[in-house]
Amino acid sequence: MNLYLSREGQTFGPYTIEQAREYLSSGQFLEQDFALFEGQTDWQPLGQLLAFAPSAVSTTEVSSPQSLPATVADKPKGGTSSHPSTSVRRKTRKISGMKKGSPVVVTKQRGAFSKILSIFIVFTVTLIVVCGVVTGLYFAMPETMGPFLAKLGIPLENKSTEVSAATNAVTKVNAKPTNPAEVMLEEEHFQRLRISGIRILPIEGDKGLQIISSIDSEMAMQDDDLSALDPLAEYIVSLDLTNSKVTDEGLGLLLQMKNLEKLNLEGTKAVTSAGVAKLKPLEKLTHLNLVRAQMDDTLIDTLIGMENLREVYLYQSGLTEDAIARLGVARPKMFVKGG
Repeated sequence: MNLYLSREGQTFGPYTIEQAREYLSSGQFLEQDFALFEGQTDWQPLGQLLAFAPSAVSTTEVSSPQSLPATVADKPKGGTSSHPSTSVRRKTRKISGMKKGSPVVVTKQRGAFSKILSIFIVFTVTLIVVCGVVTGLYFAMPETMGPFLAKLGIPLENKSTEVSAATNAVTKVNAKPTNPAEVMLEEEHFQRLRISGIRILPIEGDKGLQIISSIDSEMAMQDDDLSALDPLAEYIVSLDLTNSKVTDEGLGLLLQMKNLEKLNLEGTKAVTSAGVAKLKPLEKLTHLNLVRAQMDDTLIDTLIGMENLREVYLYQSGLTEDAIARLGVARPKMFVKGG
């Protein structure tokens, strides 16, 4: 029973089991070299293959036991690969008279599908990188990149356009507006909102406004920015202060937002249970996100007392499991996500 050995994409052999063991002990073969017996299709580590091989076998024509004999399997149809193939041809070509093997390497030719796939992957990655760069430049320089992208047929609105669309003007009027689109802002308020990075978006159906703090940590909303929203307060339905710098004092300013239904304080580290307690008068507040905020168990009594609250997210908020369980018992119809 003879075996073949594969190393670094080249196939050598055949060898008898005894020869293989002799070369293995002398260091010419390595246990991690792949090998298989004639007639097999699966390559295995040489050490594993020899461990289950019989101790004596009949000998047939083999390579000369000098160094690492170099033989190369005939090139299979479609070329060879750099890994052991699933089958080996019995027919081999011996290269003799060498102390160290100088095998003939047959390089696998890439098929048309492989070339097309490679081109597609390169194109896709390049497109993603270009889009990322353009997007970054737009957010960094909206006034410069906006007109350029518009010329390319990409309709984008800069931050000032979003604010003006939500307020519809920059001057203050005495008449009370009937919907968010009629709200007029003084120049001072408008400029404060424009440079703060705050996004003001109309909610579908003219229900109200959605306020979103900037994702840039350096431009995240602070207490002073909330005061700039005073002219819009009664139209704000959703307020997203994720990772903002708002404090307990700033939460007191939210009491003017009497129609506020959703409040997201995720990751707002400066807000405590005492600050959340100031929100109890907001009768329309139904959704409260306190994920990764710094709370304590006294918060539970506040949440129990907020009768219209329907959803509360308390993941990694510092509350104990017992406190969260007490909230669930007291308010069984409230959706509580703890952890």
